[in-house]
Amino acid sequence: MKKMLDLLSLKLLRRIEIRYRLINSFLLVSMLPLLIAGIVAYRESSNASQEKVRIFAGEVVKQVAQNMLQQIEKIESSSEELAMSERMQNALAAYYSKTPSERAAGHADIIRLLLENYGSFEYVNQKYVLDRRHRIMDPQVFAQLGDGVARFAEDAPDMKGRPYWDSYSTAAGQKSVVMLRDILFKGNNRVAGTLFVGLRPLHFSRIFESVNLGYGSRMLVIDARDGHVIVSANAANAANAANDNAPESGLVAAIARSVAENSGNFVSYRDGDNREQLAAFAPVPRTSWMVVNVTPLNALNAEVRSIRNKIILIGVLCFILALVLSFIIARSISLPLKQLVGVMKATRTGNYLIRMDYEGKDEITELSQRFNDMASKVHQHNERLEELVAERTRELEQANRQLEALSATDSLTGIANRRRFDEALSGELRRAVRSQKPLALMMLDVDYFKNYNDRYGHLAGDDCLRTIARVMRASSRRATDLAARYGGEEFAVIVAESDAANVVQFAENIRNAVAALQIPHEESPFGCVTCSIGVIAVQVDENMSTDTLLRLADVALYQAKALGRNRVALSDPPGAADDLPEHRAVT
Repeated sequence: MKKMLDLLSLKLLRRIEIRYRLINSFLLVSMLPLLIAGIVAYRESSNASQEKVRIFAGEVVKQVAQNMLQQIEKIESSSEELAMSERMQNALAAYYSKTPSERAAGHADIIRLLLENYGSFEYVNQKYVLDRRHRIMDPQVFAQLGDGVARFAEDAPDMKGRPYWDSYSTAAGQKSVVMLRDILFKGNNRVAGTLFVGLRPLHFSRIFESVNLGYGSRMLVIDARDGHVIVSANAANAANAANDNAPESGLVAAIARSVAENSGNFVSYRDGDNREQLAAFAPVPRTSWMVVNVTPLNALNAEVRSIRNKIILIGVLCFILALVLSFIIARSISLPLKQLVGVMKATRTGNYLIRMDYEGKDEITELSQRFNDMASKVHQHNERLEELVAERTRELEQANRQLEALSATDSLTGIANRRRFDEALSGELRRAVRSQKPLALMMLDVDYFKNYNDRYGHLAGDDCLRTIARVMRASSRRATDLAARYGGEEFAVIVAESDAANVVQFAENIRNAVAALQIPHEESPFGCVTCSIGVIAVQVDENMSTDTLLRLADVALYQAKALGRNRVALSDPPGAADDLPEHRAVT
């Protein structure tokens, strides 16, 4: 082998002039690897692009399917609570009563229940209760709409007690994703009616509206039975609605073959325009739906074709450059090489600011330029690393601030916790002393809350506390007002720069808002959840402490309870107004 190499390199090649050797070596070195790499890269890039889409799209559709299942389970859970609630059971029993007055009362209560449970959700299109003959119980519904809903309910398969999901379109063209649920009497398990809830497709499309895999891909949910589109990512785009809602029969056939052959969740098929498409799919459990991501093969290969064209262009440019540079021979080789080696040794100490001086346009000049570029990039990379360290430090500080904010929030109600309240009260007390402005404090206690927990359970009690916290947060008039959970069923509100009359009215607004919720509480003499509020409004001084304010507010709260609960009581510390009108609870 050594003799063969010596023969080629030291005898045969040395008979050729250096310039011709340089020309041939430049052409071979530049073109041959590029040609081979271009052919291999074109083939592998096409396969790699499809594999990347298969893996990524497959995981995305699985996640979207799980997210849709969570939304479906959430809606099913709330509908089951409504169907099994005592009010709905009693209302349906009254509706089937032979007494006209009871039937009317039952009918009215059913309408109220639907409004209370679904009236505040903007994504709910329709909400009906159908009787045993699939007639809508609301007489104000148009006959044409009622007939369409009745036909939809009659055509639905028997789901053996589970909710049924499908799409529904009205005569006016309004499309909904519908959940049907049989309502059974708890006493005899007989069918009492059917709950029909129509949801805007946009509610589900928001799950994947931010998912964009590129390459012109589309995300949609189809019915695996006939291929019609249930929800698409373009549900809010009227211009694309007609195309997105066209039945995907070819896709359904391809998916059916893949499922039968157990060949994974990635298929290829041709659409109605005979264009080849790649699709990843995942079933939505407990439904006949499939979450599908469709990517046009032509769009996917466009990137590969672009890479191929760039490789060809680069090859042509490299060929021209190699041909030109091969005819340029340096006047000196050893000195520039020696200088370059010296500069390279200097970089071992970490000095990447040193540069190679060069003249001419030969190979060593090109090498010197490349070295300088590399040194510049290494220097820039080091600077970038320092910037990244500084940036990560700032992000860590921001994360610490966010963690501190979370530590000041009550995990159950989402409002300020006791720690945040104590800090805010201390700060507002100092500010009130400096500004000589009054400081007001409210203490709120949920009436008979222990009885409520014993009767309805702690989960219901937690929901009650969260609801009251939302009322307090919504009732706050200014950004400086701070509502906090003081402990258990007690809440507190700090109201800066407010006199007694205003803070009492503020407290009355909260008390009325809580009572207006009409949360059932059979263990309370008021029949619903109410609250008692103690109020203190004082002109503070340097001798007053937060403990004094809390004791005064607690005394006022005790007075509100002693006077019968469900009311606001104002404590009259020295300096407070003495001519406030009496505030009585409306029971």
